[in-house]
Amino acid sequence: MFSGGGDYVDPWHPFAETSTEIARLLREDGVEVDIVDQLGGLDPLLSAADLLILNAGGGGHPHPLDQRARHLIGGFEGGLLVVHVAATMFPADPVWEERLGGRWVRGTTMHPERGPLMLRAVGDNVLTRGIEKVETVDEAYSWLRVSDHADVLYAHEYADASHAVVWLVDHGGPRTAYSALGHDVEAYEAPEVRDLLRRLARWAASA
Repeated sequence: MFSGGGDYVDPWHPFAETSTEIARLLREDGVEVDIVDQLGGLDPLLSAADLLILNAGGGGHPHPLDQRARHLIGGFEGGLLVVHVAATMFPADPVWEERLGGRWVRGTTMHPERGPLMLRAVGDNVLTRGIEKVETVDEAYSWLRVSDHADVLYAHEYADASHAVVWLVDHGGPRTAYSALGHDVEAYEAPEVRDLLRRLARWAASA
């Protein structure tokens, strides 16, 4: 897992805490997880990894390390699980947006104040069976830009509109799963959120 708090930081997210919680939940599911917050530590781990989890933020402008980070991530041949504010990373890179299946768009995407949030399953997918709705406390990301080829799993209602917050991308090669959930540790307390995270990780790593 590449975590914010080292090379990539912002003043809003407790990356060390959420990354530790994500790792704990996946380890309980039998997954071996290494957490690094600097690109130098990420490089030697990628060749043996089946899944790369991104839990970091890019801020409002391209990051000085974006070129190096994109080289590492772009060359990774395993699955991706991208969470929460990582949708802001690499803002000027259409190739990354294609791999992610969408992104946070400055000046368009937003979220109301953190609070109770309900997601409902969209359509029928094996990953959503038994989790028709998700109730948690989190930031309700709204007006994310989502590609037509993304398979949306969950959405929430805000301002008389439906907003996609969890989706999958599968082009027949390495898979990508994105979840906008996960601002802080409390967001992962709901059993449905924990179950969904594990399902997304297994799916993304199984291509």
